[in-house]
Amino acid sequence: MGRFIKYRHRRNRPLHLLRYGWHHFTQHRDGIRHRHSRHRTKSEPSYQPRLTRMPRRVILRELRWQVIRGIGVAAGLLLLWAGAFGAWDIWKAKGDLTHAQNSATKLIAARDGLVSKYGRQLALLALSDMHQSAFAADSRLAGSAPLKVLSWVPGVNRQVNGLLDGAADVDVVSGEGEKLVKAASACADASHGNYIDLPTLKVLADQVRLSRDALKGRVRSADGLFGPIHKARVALNEQVAVVNGLLRDGTNALTFAQSFLGADGPRTYFVAGLNNSEMRDQGAVLSWSLLHVNHGVFTMSNASSVGTISLAQPAVPISDPGTKTVFGPLEPTRIWQSVNAVGDFPTSAKWMIAMYAAARGQRVDGVLGVDVVALQNILRVVGAVRIPSVNKNIDHTNVAKLILHDLYVKYPAGSQQWRHDEISSIAQAAVKKMEQGKFDSASLIKGLAQSTPGRHLLFYDTHAPLQSLTARFNASGGLVDHGTNVIHLSVQSGVAAKVDWYMHQDVKYDIRISELGTAYITTTLTLTNTAPANAKPSYALGPDNTNTHIPGEYVARIYEWMPKGTTSPVAIQEGGLSLTRTVARVRPQQTHVAVVQGVLQHAVKNGSFQLRIIPQGTIHPATVTVSMTSANGLRGPGTVSFTGDKPVTLTWTSR
Repeated sequence: MGRFIKYRHRRNRPLHLLRYGWHHFTQHRDGIRHRHSRHRTKSEPSYQPRLTRMPRRVILRELRWQVIRGIGVAAGLLLLWAGAFGAWDIWKAKGDLTHAQNSATKLIAARDGLVSKYGRQLALLALSDMHQSAFAADSRLAGSAPLKVLSWVPGVNRQVNGLLDGAADVDVVSGEGEKLVKAASACADASHGNYIDLPTLKVLADQVRLSRDALKGRVRSADGLFGPIHKARVALNEQVAVVNGLLRDGTNALTFAQSFLGADGPRTYFVAGLNNSEMRDQGAVLSWSLLHVNHGVFTMSNASSVGTISLAQPAVPISDPGTKTVFGPLEPTRIWQSVNAVGDFPTSAKWMIAMYAAARGQRVDGVLGVDVVALQNILRVVGAVRIPSVNKNIDHTNVAKLILHDLYVKYPAGSQQWRHDEISSIAQAAVKKMEQGKFDSASLIKGLAQSTPGRHLLFYDTHAPLQSLTARFNASGGLVDHGTNVIHLSVQSGVAAKVDWYMHQDVKYDIRISELGTAYITTTLTLTNTAPANAKPSYALGPDNTNTHIPGEYVARIYEWMPKGTTSPVAIQEGGLSLTRTVARVRPQQTHVAVVQGVLQHAVKNGSFQLRIIPQGTIHPATVTVSMTSANGLRGPGTVSFTGDKPVTLTWTSR
């Protein structure tokens, strides 16, 4: 084609050779230089073309070349238009999304306000504003013709689609949040005091389930995204993952709550008062009461000392050989103060049900373990209470010291009936304050929920499906609810004094993985005793002149449950885990370091190793540090520190 056409203009318009007829084409074919005007000038020489037929292939080639060039020019202009106006749409949508993000930030900062009616109203306004902004951004981007054009371009389409998905996801999240707050507000407004409105609670549970389904697919891959779009997608994924986890736990908790509150008929629970100054694994059981629930109404009997339901012989035999060997001498199925020596609360709860049945001939539907921290959280909501024998208001700031220290100082060794009566009076006053209902029910639910991760409020239900639900939202106190790769460290008092109030713990776990996948676990426990030195003998500080002869000295029985199959010179299989134990003495104003070691072969499975660290429900949470090194390429947290007030699951993987 190029050889056939001997002359071309320096600039040709599309289809130039064909659009002016045969005469014009022959000028180009024969190499005749010419110019173009609407009328031929006089100076322009006439030209008589040779009468030769133009080959068809020449016409087709020239037409194809001109069409391709025309399409290219059109595509370039189209992309230029799409880029310019697409950038404008993105800039406008970015403003809406930024506004939505600012609303979300304000909502998160004020999330504690959700426990009041006014706070929920403000949250609804913020969510509505966020939803409108996100919807505007989503609509603008989804309806943008320039962005649709850019979505056809390879490489660019991934960025455009990522942007569209992000805007749509923010829109959905804000919309679901608005629905959830409305449902929660309706339930809280309909409930009061010792009554939880079950119809609105069911609506809330259904909405949580629907919102969870709506957000399931909103965690999307960020692969192929760049710059701000990639950063925004990763941040959104993290937030949606957290929300999904909360909705999962909320679904389980609300399903359990409906049956627990008597939606299927009346239920009765044994309430065990756990005392953190007479430490067993979850605190010694010193008082009890009965909780009756039916159709959302709950009432509690007067608290009594466990001395009123004492047993002369064990209620049931201990079936687990390891449990019998380690804890059998404490008689945990006969002595109420020892029933919580084992680390697994479902085991303790089953024993308590049997022990109460043996003492009173009555079966209950489950057990609630409530310690002083849970009582603190309740008083934080319902407000201060008063009892005749204590000349001051009792609230969340002083109730722990009063129960775990002051009353022991007030009443010396001997009969403790007066002290038990005062503790029972405090608990009963809190219950009566709850029944008055001068608080938002959402705040009470929040306070109770805050008590479960640290094992301060524990549930056990004899109905297996309900019990499995408590395990899912970390309220069962079971050690092996989520597998047997567990570490649980328990420090229990071995002296007849009340020194636990003064004890503080610092725990360090050093984990080393060999090339063969064997885990070497070293636990270093530092116990600090802040009891006053050179104190006079007392009921609170001892000595008991049996296990110790120094006032304020603490005798620590240290139990550590480690992953199933872990070996050590003193390990014994107990409750599906490996249990090691030792004893330490800590004098006042001194520290003591205890070291426990274990070896777990074949710890790495399918290229990963996971460890779940379960805390003990102490009045002073331990400070925990976990360090890990691997010789076989596992990646994960190298060193991490946290407060031991909730279960923490750590994962290392080679992928």
